Order: sequence, then C-alpha cells, then structure tokens
Amino acid sequence: MNEINTNINNTDNQKLINFALFLILIISLVTLVSLYTSRGVRHYGPNAPVVVHTNVFENTSLVAKSAIVYDIKNKKVVYEKNADEPLALASVTKILTAVTALDRLEYSNVITIKKEFLLWEGDTGLRTDEVWSFKDLLDFSLVASSNDGTAAIAAAAGAVANREGDNSLDHATFIINMNEKAASIGMKTSKFYNETGLDLLDGTNGGYASARDLATLFEYTLRNHPEVFEATREQLLSVTSESNIAHKAQNTNSSVNAIPNLIGSKTGFTDIAGGNLGIIFDAGIDRPIAVIVLSSTYEGRFADIESLIQKTLESISQE
Repeated sequence: MNEINTNINNTDNQKLINFALFLILIISLVTLVSLYTSRGVRHYGPNAPVVVHTNVFENTSLVAKSAIVYDIKNKKVVYEKNADEPLALASVTKILTAVTALDRLEYSNVITIKKEFLLWEGDTGLRTDEVWSFKDLLDFSLVASSNDGTAAIAAAAGAVANREGDNSLDHATFIINMNEKAASIGMKTSKFYNETGLDLLDGTNGGYASARDLATLFEYTLRNHPEVFEATREQLLSVTSESNIAHKAQNTNSSVNAIPNLIGSKTGFTDIAGGNLGIIFDAGIDRPIAVIVLSSTYEGRFADIESLIQKTLESISQE
C-alpha cells in the first residue's frame, strides 16, 4: 500500500512539475511576442503606444541650394530645403513650354524648322525647312534638351495665339502665354523671359522659379498631360521627322536607368543656374513622388537626386 501511495504521490508531483514547466513556456512565449511587436514603439501609459520613426532626412547634405520632395498622391511635402527661393531654371523651363504649347497645338500639327530657330545655342541636328509633327518634335526637344526644337514649338504655338498677323509678335505672345500659364497653375514666384531657359545676352537668366513652383508644375503636367513625360524616361530616343530624316536624342539626364520606376524627368544647366534636375518616380503602387533640386552642379544634381530618392523610399518604408 505504501508503495502504491508513493507512486501516486510521485505521479501527482510529476504532473505539477509538468504543469509548471508548461506555464513557464507560455509566459516566455508571450514575453517574446510582446518584445518583438513592441520594437520601435514607446509606451506613454498602458493604452497609448506611440510608433517612433527615425527622421531619415535629418542632416541631409546636398550640393543643391534648394530642393523639395513632394508626395503628389497625398499632396504632402516630405522634405524641403529653401524651397521657396526663386532660382534660375535653365532647361527645366521646357516643361512649362510644353504644357503652354499644348493649350494651342494638337499633337498632329506640323512644324517647320526655320533658319532663325537654328541660331539658338547648341546643335541637336535639326535642319532648315525640315518638317516635324508637334509630338515628335516635343519628345525630341525634351529628351535632347533641344533649344532649336523648343524655339520652333514656341513660334508655332505663338502664331496660333497671336491674332495680329505679325510673325514678329509670335514669340512675344508665347512668352506672355507662358507666364499666364505658370500663374494659372499656382507657380507663385516664377517669371519667364524665354522658352528655353537659356541665359540672356545681358547676363541675366532666362527664367526663374522656386523648387516648390516646379513641384507644382510637375504635378500639373502629370495630372493633365502625362504623355509629356513618356519620352523623358528613355536613355536614347530614335525618331524620324516628317521630312523622313532620322534623328537620335541622347537623354541629358544620364541617370534615367538608375532611377527606380521613373515616370519623367528634365534637366537644366547654365552658367547662372548651375545644375538643375526635376524628376517624378513611383515610390510604390500609384505613389508618384516629385523630387526637385536647383542650383547644384553639373554632376552634383544627379547625386542629390539619388540621395533624396533613397531617403524617400526609406521614409516610406517606416509608414
């Protein structure tokens, strides 16, 4: 009988020990899960967890004097540096030229290259009396940053807007239209003196605006004329004019293939402006982000954009 009682007692003790071990295991698992799920969370009271995010843009170092990162979908500025300071734009101006011309021209319109258009700085291979469709000439001019092509587009659109029948007024009419367009879409600090963004002969710039203005312009273009950006994603564009002359345009944005999910871009560089670059990329599923840098250097603008893109993606991953 004692042996039986002893066995029963041993069995009961073992059950208690097993139960205790089970409880310890459960408590340990709960503790581990709690620690894991609370990483990055600081508790200010029993029911008030606050997610703690790192400001990835803190201490951001850019060559550019001015910059902005703008979340177009959520209409939210993610980062800015001197974003309201008006600065020379150089050829980034050509995006405004494009959307202004689209108020007057159809893509199927034909444009003839006149000799006076070829007097602009830079030779991108256009020929006197060569005929282009507006769409092909616009794509070529944006990718190659062709001042000749841009001048031809401005003259054609200005001729439609000019009701005086005086060709000498076509260009002046278009510049007025450009400034009116900028104001109408909310570019508050901008002023434009020509369609190309080239520095003027008197040593002043061809037009200026703030980084915030350019974010507004890029958003407007994406929402209303997204096709304007299509060709600017290409490293090399091949196009044939209506005169059956083949052209190749090397993108002035040498970093197009390095930018993830690039939607569109435009470069700008002059002695006065320095290096400028504006891009839109998709940071997720339908998450367009505009990134603008102004007054950088020729090479520095690409490094600045790359840095801001990386920080933007890191910031979004913390959401």
